Amino acid sequence: MRQLRVSVVGAGGLGQLHMRSLRSIPGARLVRVHDRSLAPEAKALAVELGADECDLHGALDPGAVDAVVVATPTDTHAPVVLAALDAGLSVFCEKPLARTAAEAGELARRAAARGSKVAVGHVVRYFPEYAAARQAHLDGILGPVAAARLARLNAPPASHHRWYADFTRSGGALLDMAIHDIDWCLWAFGPVARVHAKRAGSGGGEVVAITLRHASDVISYIDASWRNESFSTSLELVGSEGLLRTSGSAGAGFVLALRDGDVAGYMPEAAEELDDPFRLELAAALEWFRGGRPPRATVEDGYAALLTVEAAERSITLGRPVVSESVPTAYAAAR
Repeated sequence: MRQLRVSVVGAGGLGQLHMRSLRSIPGARLVRVHDRSLAPEAKALAVELGADECDLHGALDPGAVDAVVVATPTDTHAPVVLAALDAGLSVFCEKPLARTAAEAGELARRAAARGSKVAVGHVVRYFPEYAAARQAHLDGILGPVAAARLARLNAPPASHHRWYADFTRSGGALLDMAIHDIDWCLWAFGPVARVHAKRAGSGGGEVVAITLRHASDVISYIDASWRNESFSTSLELVGSEGLLRTSGSAGAGFVLALRDGDVAGYMPEAAEELDDPFRLELAAALEWFRGGRPPRATVEDGYAALLTVEAAERSITLGRPVVSESVPTAYAAAR
């Protein structure tokens, strides 16, 4: 089987990260790179990897490219992914899948109609502590889980890229930060029935608090902030038989306290994966494009996360809990 020819659209920080990952992913090679204004470091990396700089049309040329990595600003994801699907390409799109759930629904419909493959960069599913925490829940180690508490805190990204401060483009901390943990909660506990959310601050410096009641009756509490001095995350699961806590950083391991034992360090076998999560998610997507099994996050997962984000936005606007729409209902109604 010949190598998968890959282009990268959007060569900022994440785009360059994916470019570097392609050096070590078997069966794929970077052939083209497009950015509206290719930075010197991105240009040098493209030259090092033997990739050609091109316009958007060239990056989506099915005669030269098999798959595209989309790592542009949030509000441009949908049009680039649609153009790639129309060109017959497989797509790996950075999270969020789109700026709005309506756009994400259209991408899901278009991909389904064409039989195309779209993977979404919900990378938290590939962080070993988060993946192993989900597995601990599924294995019943904690007993029935009653609640999860997650936090994702960072400095204001607008200090580096001004478009983040424009809510119409970035969606703020809810869409840029909290969606990571919303997606993980959907992956771990299933669809959400009700959402209640609050926001304080604006202009790229807000904080958001979200409560999700899952159809499985688990309650998830999520805090996201663009006011921290540095990046940090945390995850805690509370079950009838014990509590699991991790800082969420790679290699951090767990503290697990079971009802019938002492508090102890705990690292499930699955958490010993030392490979970079960003490389893992891209490698899984490219393997799927080559005929392998689906990755952990596809277009339907990206759509579900956006539906939940928009339910949280409605809750913030209305000042009360709201019902969250699920992908099957929304997708069926839109078809």
